[in-house]
Amino acid sequence: MTDERPEQFDDEYDEYPQPEVEETSEAALVEVRRTPRYWNFMLLFAVLFGVAITIITYSLPYDASTATYSRGTVYGFALVISVAIGVGVGAAIALLAERASRGSIRVVEAEHITGRIKDDQPDA
Repeated sequence: MTDERPEQFDDEYDEYPQPEVEETSEAALVEVRRTPRYWNFMLLFAVLFGVAITIITYSLPYDASTATYSRGTVYGFALVISVAIGVGVGAAIALLAERASRGSIRVVEAEHITGRIKDDQPDA
């Protein structure tokens, strides 16, 4: 396979010249700080609480003759509740981590570049 374009397409590319772009830039001071990703914390704690409830549910003794609910039913309800609690705990920990990171704000100089097509070109 070659990187060359077929000759039949060369005329099509030459027909549409690229417009000239006028760029302007301005410097500004911005505050930069690292913040935690909330979804990562919530997912992590949901999985941790889910694994913990799986271990707890299946490690406790179970007697099918006297139980009102099956082990799967108990596990399902406990899993839903524990995952919801894990998401809440993960969000709370991420919020606390964000509050703790407020002290590490740095001020840096950034350059804002804007581009605009020049007006002196004729419209097709």
